[in-house]
Amino acid sequence: MSNFINADVKIDKFNEIIDIAKRTASDLKPAMAAIGNLVTKSVKQNFREGGRPVRWPSSKKPRGKTLIGTGALMKNIHYELDNDGNAVTVMTGPQKYAHIHQFGGSIPAHDIKAKNRKALRFTVGGTVFYRKSAHHPGANIPARPYMLLQEEDETKIKDILANRIVDEMKKKGGLK
Repeated sequence: MSNFINADVKIDKFNEIIDIAKRTASDLKPAMAAIGNLVTKSVKQNFREGGRPVRWPSSKKPRGKTLIGTGALMKNIHYELDNDGNAVTVMTGPQKYAHIHQFGGSIPAHDIKAKNRKALRFTVGGTVFYRKSAHHPGANIPARPYMLLQEEDETKIKDILANRIVDEMKKKGGLK
């Protein structure tokens, strides 16, 4: 199973306008890149706002904003165009925890051993502990969907594609 989560911007709401754009425009790469950039920014905004349109359940850890611990998950949100530039995929980086935060789930109890240092360092009730290994009791993680398009994104995506169609028609002499 891949650790990546994809948000393909080839969803049904846009199929008709994408088909028109493909028939009309000789090159959709600029439009698809603009869509990828738009959706990437929107997903990152979901992190900054703690979930949109519905706020995520708060984290039990008092380290600030939910899902932004080190910022790695948010920083690795990016988009890729397919080879012909007719489709864009917005995805996470390879973080192991990307799926569980998007969809929720259970982490079974397990033992943790120090790998990079001689000991693990953790705090319980304000006391710092150092151990060569520790038992993690497991956890139930609520879903905190961050790979979501917002309503305003859908309007902007349609505008980007419509503008590409109009520009191409003007270029071909069909519109003035």
